[in-house]
Amino acid sequence: MTQVAAIGTYLPPWTVRERRVNGPDEDALTMAVAAGRAADPDATARRVVLVSRDFPLLEGGNSAVLLAGLSLPAGVAVSEVLGGAPAVLDELVEATEGTLVIAADHSTTAASAAAALIGADGVGLTPVARQTRSLPVTIRSADGSRREYGDPRLQREIGVKSTVARLGLDASQTVAAVVGAKGKELGGDLDAKGAIEHPISSASGVIRALAECVENGQTSGLLVAVEQSSVTAAEIGGSAKSTTITRNEAPSRELPKFRTADGNGIPISLPAYARAFEAKLRWEAAVFDERPGIDTAPQFPPRARVDDAGGLVTACRLEPLPRTGTIYTQTTIRIPVPDLPGPYSIAVVQLDGSSVRVLMKVTGVPAGEATIGQSGSVVLRKIADRAGVPDYGYAFWPTTAEGTQA
Repeated sequence: MTQVAAIGTYLPPWTVRERRVNGPDEDALTMAVAAGRAADPDATARRVVLVSRDFPLLEGGNSAVLLAGLSLPAGVAVSEVLGGAPAVLDELVEATEGTLVIAADHSTTAASAAAALIGADGVGLTPVARQTRSLPVTIRSADGSRREYGDPRLQREIGVKSTVARLGLDASQTVAAVVGAKGKELGGDLDAKGAIEHPISSASGVIRALAECVENGQTSGLLVAVEQSSVTAAEIGGSAKSTTITRNEAPSRELPKFRTADGNGIPISLPAYARAFEAKLRWEAAVFDERPGIDTAPQFPPRARVDDAGGLVTACRLEPLPRTGTIYTQTTIRIPVPDLPGPYSIAVVQLDGSSVRVLMKVTGVPAGEATIGQSGSVVLRKIADRAGVPDYGYAFWPTTAEGTQA
């Protein structure tokens, strides 16, 4: 039995027609980092599994940015798994202690992320049955466009009921939660009355459903994950009281309208990208040993310094910067430019407990809403797409007067 010690969830702050959607500076990777940090705030994971169907980079990988955003060492093993709800449940029941399983959905129907840290105690998952079948009712072309077969009855009768019938489950087993279908669609003799339902097929729904079971004190029954005609079922058990749940779910607001100007954006320099990667993505400042002309104040971004004798000093150590701060000054850019959806606000942020002030884009609130003196958090965001390469960095998410992220 796998035991889940902690669960973290993340929802983007925007909605379109009452559905949560990601903003222009969010993707599956930034949402995965937000959920992963919620589940593992002390960066204790020894292995990371990211499950999604929306990887930003299909070649070159996403592992380095993921580890940097999670504040995990670059030597931690990462597995990127292409899949939905059954794939997430498969990874959870097979995971060993110290594994952080993250699921991220970057789509127009279910933008969210969730993460589960496997430990020595907590709510348990025991594999019960699995059936992997083929019924490609949803197809994604090479250009990224999606097409659906559009026959709900086919999906329900052949894609769900027929597969569930092969699992060999009987009426003695109660369904606590089902992801990717409604309880009544499972068919057979399964008792799914009162089950937690996440009918929109998604990867993160599995971990979110498990979190709801823990919060409701429902520590027995089946967790069933469905995608097209593949189904995985696991038995929930163990001690839910020792499972920590952290939800990073800001109140939703209507997605503001953005405009991006035509034309060529700022080209990417991969050598410059590589030089800046560690400090920028790991959010670290350079600290030098004190000598005449050089103090120990953190320098961000890290750079060489010159002492009183005219010597160039490059030797330094990198130390993490605070991830909270206050807006020192801000402005809003309303002229559309290539690569950057506008309007957008930028702010000079005074980091808490540090002498460092950083210029960052403002995220999570409409342009022009942030104010001087407003506190908030530093979060990973996609700053721009440069020649098809996602360029990640940190943005400032202001806190509302109620004390929650907007």
